Amino acid sequence: MSETEQSKAISIRVKHAHRSRYKNQRRHDLRVGHQPGYVDGDRAGLNRVILDLPMPAEITKRAKALRERTNPSRAMRADAAVATIGIITFGHAAKPIFEALTPEEQDAAYLEVAERIADEYGTTLRGLVVHADETAPHAHVVWDCRDHDGVPMSHVMKGSRLQDIAAEVIAQHAPDIVRGVRKSTRIARGDKPSQIYNRSVQQLHQELPFEVAAKEQELEKLNDRVDEMQARVAKLEAKEALNEKEAKRLATYRNRLAVRVKEYSEAKSALDAKTQRAKQQEAALEIKEHVLNTAEDQLDEREITMERRDDELQIREGDITRRESILDRLTDDIGKMVNDIADRLGVGNSLRAIHDRLKSARNELGDDGPSPG
Repeated sequence: MSETEQSKAISIRVKHAHRSRYKNQRRHDLRVGHQPGYVDGDRAGLNRVILDLPMPAEITKRAKALRERTNPSRAMRADAAVATIGIITFGHAAKPIFEALTPEEQDAAYLEVAERIADEYGTTLRGLVVHADETAPHAHVVWDCRDHDGVPMSHVMKGSRLQDIAAEVIAQHAPDIVRGVRKSTRIARGDKPSQIYNRSVQQLHQELPFEVAAKEQELEKLNDRVDEMQARVAKLEAKEALNEKEAKRLATYRNRLAVRVKEYSEAKSALDAKTQRAKQQEAALEIKEHVLNTAEDQLDEREITMERRDDELQIREGDITRRESILDRLTDDIGKMVNDIADRLGVGNSLRAIHDRLKSARNELGDDGPSPG
């Protein structure tokens, strides 16, 4: 498949988010608060909420209920996944094909992809938002993080099957949009690993030793071939005199030896270069992941702090409401007592007029006065 055909592909990526990460993603999906520079605010009205995204408390409660179906022996960790979130995107050449559909047709395609994936993995679709205010159309999806039996989606929702489902569905809505090229096909046709994989530091640690070992085995075979030819050359050179046939054979062996030494040297240089590039890539990725992890940790801490402040504010507001209620009751009781005494003394009307004037002034201050804070 050509690069042009490949760019006509639909793609879906998923990850499993804990509560704070889900909360941040939800704010982004619903365009709450400050937005990145790549978001076009003038096109925000084109965004569509097909299925409203659950509140963090709601999705967390749901995750805990599904987890209970596995009869866990321990409490749920604070960083445990509470939602599986995904994004449906299109290649560069697929973009105009998809945008040629009406918004209603696009929404139907997004919804069917999300629902088919939910059916395939035994989970439930919880939210779906379409973004049309960025350079390329895409949709954000939320599913339960576990299936109906409580099995985590992180154990089952992975691999190329996701891409198969997306391609099968989109073919019913926009036949010219295709599935992305499989990794096995790209490897077989000789694509560079950097074109195929977006590897993490962990993947590098896992995969690099195997890649290096494979290259070292190849190098060892080349070395054996060099040793074999060197032995043949040495055997002939050890003779005091060579006949014409042996002299020709020695010249042939020397040429072959030169070729094999060159092959070995090139393979050795390639292995050294690959190892060096991998180390550089690993170092760069470690820095990048450290920065990202630090930023995520800071966001998580900020979210936790904000949640605590929200809880404290709710408690304070509850206290203030209770105190105001008590104060209102006391005021009413005192007012009744004063009115009763005033009536007995014969000055009730005058006292009530004063009370009404004070109440009116209080209301005026409440309506027009400066708000606290």
